[in-house]
Amino acid sequence: MNAKKWNYIVIGCTFGALLLLALITIVIDPFLHYHDGLLGLQYPLKDERYQNDGIARHYDYDGIITGTSMCQNFKPSEFDALWGGKTVKLTHSGASFCESRSTIKRALDYQPEIKYVLCSLDGTMVNYPANQNTYDGYPEYFYDENPFNDVNYFLNKEVLPKTVAVLNYTRAGNKTTSMDEYGFWGAYKSYGKETVLASFTLVEEHEEEYALSETDKEQITENVTENLLKLALDNPDVTFYLFFPPYSVCFWEALERTNQLELQIEAQKIATEILLEADNIEVYDFSLMTDITGNLDNYTDTLHYGPWINSEILIMINEKTGLLTKENYDKHWSEVQSVYQYYDYSMYKK
Repeated sequence: MNAKKWNYIVIGCTFGALLLLALITIVIDPFLHYHDGLLGLQYPLKDERYQNDGIARHYDYDGIITGTSMCQNFKPSEFDALWGGKTVKLTHSGASFCESRSTIKRALDYQPEIKYVLCSLDGTMVNYPANQNTYDGYPEYFYDENPFNDVNYFLNKEVLPKTVAVLNYTRAGNKTTSMDEYGFWGAYKSYGKETVLASFTLVEEHEEEYALSETDKEQITENVTENLLKLALDNPDVTFYLFFPPYSVCFWEALERTNQLELQIEAQKIATEILLEADNIEVYDFSLMTDITGNLDNYTDTLHYGPWINSEILIMINEKTGLLTKENYDKHWSEVQSVYQYYDYSMYKK
């Protein structure tokens, strides 16, 4: 065999192997980029930033739950029981407001009949650059309409194990992950005072007073306006339920000891004032409910609460408990500051 013929055979075999790999990935489609699942196969849903766009594109729904890990333990079935309709969960661990906006915007583009959006307003993300994500290596090729860069998907050697995982998952008799189970971590954590305090390093008290600078205020305003307010104003037929997650008293103690409590309250107050400019936004805060925040049995660390709190949040929002309005938000945040400024933090350590 001469060299020329050998080269043709090698090139042909290589091209054939790549084509076969691409076809297998496209047909099985482990990240649901092209369809909502091949008939007869069952899909493990656990790669949010890789599968969320496929779910948003191809699933049937009229409501979405998105946001950070504070929302991953929500059960769409419970939301549907309270509001009706059909809800999907499109959460991302550590999502910035920018990432949440992008998720909501894409879902609205794919499903213009969406009625409800539930999303967390994480206090740790309020004073954050408006256009910045918290996740590096984002699979941008999933989130655009350019079919040519999909080569990063169907010719990606790291995707092949995911494709095989679908086959093994199906062979083992499993069912496609439900929306209640998707992203859910609540059953796999420990809770209680010992668990929380083991992860909580109490910082030394600071005498220096901290305050929001004008740059901070401008950043907060831009972050909230560009990522949430404008999105709501552009979609007046959608109701946005936005809530500040009820962090534990440990979070508030750390702020109080470092003289950052007033700063945090002011940041959340600015965010609230901006969001209340839209009639289709409902803003909720549960910080005054110290039966939740002061009971460390509800928490796995200083911020993250158990799924029973997610269930309670849904009920409270449905009943308008914790709703902030133009008439009460100023008084509310003043009360939150007062409660945690004078809170007896020794109580939860006994």
